[in-house]
Amino acid sequence: MEEKYHVLSLPSKLKVYDKTKVKEVSVRYLKGKDEKLIGELTLSNFDKKYVLLLEQILKGIDPRELTLGDRTYIAIWLSMNCYSSIYPITVTCENCFKRTEIEIELKKLEKIDLDEKFVEPHPVTLMDGSIIYMRLLRVKDNIAYIDYVTNKGQEDQNYKLALTLCDDRSIIEKVQFLENLSVKDLNILKAFHSDNMHGVNLEHYEFICPKCKEAGDTPVPFRFELLFPDASTIAKFARNSI
Repeated sequence: MEEKYHVLSLPSKLKVYDKTKVKEVSVRYLKGKDEKLIGELTLSNFDKKYVLLLEQILKGIDPRELTLGDRTYIAIWLSMNCYSSIYPITVTCENCFKRTEIEIELKKLEKIDLDEKFVEPHPVTLMDGSIIYMRLLRVKDNIAYIDYVTNKGQEDQNYKLALTLCDDRSIIEKVQFLENLSVKDLNILKAFHSDNMHGVNLEHYEFICPKCKEAGDTPVPFRFELLFPDASTIAKFARNSI
């Protein structure tokens, strides 16, 4: 029997991908045959292992080429449609200061689309008027950065930023360029990524406190349980599709 695939409306709107290669992205629901890979996933190996899972269930794009925003959207879409649309978390109410459990309804999370005018490579103007061309972070960049940090033994955000500079310089030359920039210029380049955030808004979720009945706001923690809830959570909450 032919497997059914569902066309995704990705937050990037496919604007950043090669139009000759990526015309449509679709995904199938998770099945029992995917359980082996799912069982091997942890937050520490997520970037590499999740690529292998997406290779099995995604059509239309190499998952390594996905922007991080698109990958987050796909991951939450799969969680909602294959497991549960409810994600229970514990919060401290900002009104009554009591610890309480609330139910995040994943279907109510805000989808953030990439700006219609966005182009890639994107020109970013530095303080002296010079222009640097940049692109959004991809899954492959996260994997490359994880390998770099593992080998070096420490974080280096300039290396990660250097991966998104669009020119013919080597990665070492790009890092040296960033290290010699003024703090103002460096923050202009960093702001490119924060200004073009897309995917799913996990920074704010409005809820009503079960104890005092007042409105509150909380970030949604990105934990393994968000993507792959345990059997008791799935059994407790009905699954709703988007």
